[in-house]
Amino acid sequence: MEQTPEKAPSGHQEQGAADDMVARFMRVAQGPDGDLLLNLLDVLYDRMTESDYDDQHLSTEDLEAIRQGQEDLKQGRSLTLEEYRSGKRL
Repeated sequence: MEQTPEKAPSGHQEQGAADDMVARFMRVAQGPDGDLLLNLLDVLYDRMTESDYDDQHLSTEDLEAIRQGQEDLKQGRSLTLEEYRSGKRL
């Protein structure tokens, strides 16, 4: 069965988006925040494997905290793990 012309680009676009996501993931994973990214992925993957995953969604407050954290990182408001462990605070 042949694919219609309308469906072919959609599949190609989806593959392109997936390839872009993988490339971006790999770039971050190989950088200084690689451990953080892999830890986050572990947390999300563990949540997916729990039987009650569907009932556990990020709240509005959780999403806002994530956005604020991303903004803090962009603005340079962060500590290394060593600084945090030694008691330094922002």
